[in-house]
Amino acid sequence: MDINYLYTFKEVAKWGSYTKTGEELGYAQSSVTTQIKKLEDHYQVKLFERVGRKMRLTQSGEELYFYVEKILSLLDEAEERISKESNLRGTVRIGTVESLAAYFITPYIKELKGKHPDLKILLESGLCPNLKEGTLQGKFDISILLDRLSEHPDLMTIPIRQEKLVMIAPPRHRLNGLKEMNLKELETETLILTEEGCSYRVLLEQLLKEENIQAKSVISFSSLEAIKQCVADDLGLAIMPEIAVKKDIESGKVVQIPFDHKKIPVYTQIVYQKKKWLTPPIAQFISALTS
Repeated sequence: MDINYLYTFKEVAKWGSYTKTGEELGYAQSSVTTQIKKLEDHYQVKLFERVGRKMRLTQSGEELYFYVEKILSLLDEAEERISKESNLRGTVRIGTVESLAAYFITPYIKELKGKHPDLKILLESGLCPNLKEGTLQGKFDISILLDRLSEHPDLMTIPIRQEKLVMIAPPRHRLNGLKEMNLKELETETLILTEEGCSYRVLLEQLLKEENIQAKSVISFSSLEAIKQCVADDLGLAIMPEIAVKKDIESGKVVQIPFDHKKIPVYTQIVYQKKKWLTPPIAQFISALTS
């Protein structure tokens, strides 16, 4: 069986589309269909079923996907081990949160790519719980989280730095100019928060619950830029990592109001499986992040 069929199978599972898979891999749609059909003939099972416009894994397909992930990961590891360290090939899979992807790790990825032009780097953003689970399952080689320090028996955690959280408001907000703010002030405010499950949203909600404080209303967005724009448009207040909003504060688009974040400490941190062999590119990437 051609090993490329497994790569095609994985891409169809990712995109849910033969057409999109063909575009990503440079194949005709008919070639993708043929490869999947050969896999189904080989295993004598149906691997995908159509649900609406998407192709979804069957139960047998999900079982095969579990092994395909392991097989392709081992193939990438073998290629990296036998390649020359001066210009390694293979793939590095990195999971991180949106704020770090946008405002922190890009220069380090650029540096790694400069050392190894043939290296394929896959960067995927998500929520911290999903990133940790993805790291445990082998979906990511490493993840860079923004959360309380991770504790898991199967994960190595390397703290990089503590991140400052800030609360932002529109420039003419009534709380602008205060030296201190009582959290009770939030009871008359609308909070514009990241999606449920986001680490610092969870920590803020826990803090407010402990203080018996409930905001007047809550608006949720998954996009940091949308949140900042809503604050600028006077729709409410938001809590964000300082690195994500520093330029907006400096430009006057939004203002920072007093907020004591010491009760909800968050850290930029690296996590990876303790049993994982760190390829030279991954080791170099970690070294750059922590130096």
